[in-house]
Amino acid sequence: MTARRAGIAADRWAVGGLIALYLVSRVAAYIAGVRFDLSPMGTSWQILDPVLLQHDLLASLLYMPGQPPLYNLLLGIVVKISAAVGGGDFVTAAIFRVIFALMALGSVLVLYALLRRVGTRVGPAVIVAGLFMCSPALMLYESLPYYTVIVLLLLVVIVWLFDACRRDFSMPRALALFGAMAILIYTRSLFQIEWFVVLVAYAALVLPGHRRAVLVAAALPFLLILTLYAKNVAVIGEFSTSDWMGMSLAKLSTLELDHAERERLVASGRMTPLALDDKAYDIPEAYEGTVVQIPHTGIAVLDNKRKTTGHVNFNYLPYAKISGMARHDALVAIRTHPGVYLHSVGVAWLMFWRPSSDYPFLKANRDAIQPWAWVYAKVIGGQPVYPDNPRFDLKPATIGIFIALVYIVCVLFGLGVLLRCAWRRRVSNLDATLIFIWLNVMYVSVIGNMFEIDENQRFRFALNPLIAILGVVAMQRALSAIHRRREHRLQTS
Repeated sequence: MTARRAGIAADRWAVGGLIALYLVSRVAAYIAGVRFDLSPMGTSWQILDPVLLQHDLLASLLYMPGQPPLYNLLLGIVVKISAAVGGGDFVTAAIFRVIFALMALGSVLVLYALLRRVGTRVGPAVIVAGLFMCSPALMLYESLPYYTVIVLLLLVVIVWLFDACRRDFSMPRALALFGAMAILIYTRSLFQIEWFVVLVAYAALVLPGHRRAVLVAAALPFLLILTLYAKNVAVIGEFSTSDWMGMSLAKLSTLELDHAERERLVASGRMTPLALDDKAYDIPEAYEGTVVQIPHTGIAVLDNKRKTTGHVNFNYLPYAKISGMARHDALVAIRTHPGVYLHSVGVAWLMFWRPSSDYPFLKANRDAIQPWAWVYAKVIGGQPVYPDNPRFDLKPATIGIFIALVYIVCVLFGLGVLLRCAWRRRVSNLDATLIFIWLNVMYVSVIGNMFEIDENQRFRFALNPLIAILGVVAMQRALSAIHRRREHRLQTS
């Protein structure tokens, strides 16, 4: 048997083993009590009213200003399929369970493939992929109808497609790469057009023989992205895929000022009266007749103050205006009290390094696997104090020390690769992929922590495979350097 055939056979056994481990681990989790949690369908800000998902899906997706449409499109399709077969919550949860399980398993297998592509041997690649697959965070997030696992899958697929283009460029692969990037922008508002433009420019730079083809392949996805932005300009006058930035910034800035200082800034006319509200967004009735008035549109997703579940509909059109006011106040707070904002960003970074399973909405399922979650947080995450009841507010002892250290080492390693390639003006296939990974890690980390606080560990979760790849390659190169030094000493002694 040739070495190549032996490698293919080993990979097949490895993939089979990972699939078997996935099935065994999920059966064990089910026996322990983990169930697919449908409760966010009626409560989550990001999810449309269940009635609109089933009966007014397309119009709601077209006009909703709070989120890009693809995530709710998937939810709506599942809800419609379940209703069509006469199923209740059990059938709906079962369909979601299958879809999210396939995405989670697919993410693990793509991670394994990427580890092999960067030169990792079969054994270590299986161990790293297996550890991620059996992480409490993956078990829990695939049991929740959030877009967390969707983003995870899209990110690793995007990296795989970029690496494929770098190794053997073809127009179909390039179209798939930029199409997947557009899909991610249509799914999660964290990813904006700037992210797309930077990565397209990088691809054109490191694929010098295919620059024209890169730009041609990116043209249609770019046009589709612009269409999404144009829709929001038409609906709310915002060139963005979401009108919730003001809310996020307020939590980091305005709401961190003491009330007396906010009153002073409002009295001076620098802030709007909205700054006196201690919530980023209050209930819609709090703004009636005092802050903003919006005419009736006849479009349910824009006109309904609340969902049929009783929870606030944050796609209610006045919130677009309220968000603009909140953004104005936040920018004033940042200019007048930059230290307050920087402190909030620092706290956001600390939250970013918490174990991803420490998320309040995961508690019921996390309790079912608490012994495993505790061991994983202590051994893999290096968490000094395991919180039995995780909350949004930060407790310094709940930071994962190993998580933070590995992240910092991997970021510095990626930066070193980038600087070395820039100095030499030459980039190998592997280094090109590592820099692409690093750019994605930095984008999500920096932008996420600049504009959000409370859920930072949740969006770090989707970066874990990319961080793992950087870490494995960094270790491989460190061991190789040590080996070369030993050989040099032996030769010179």
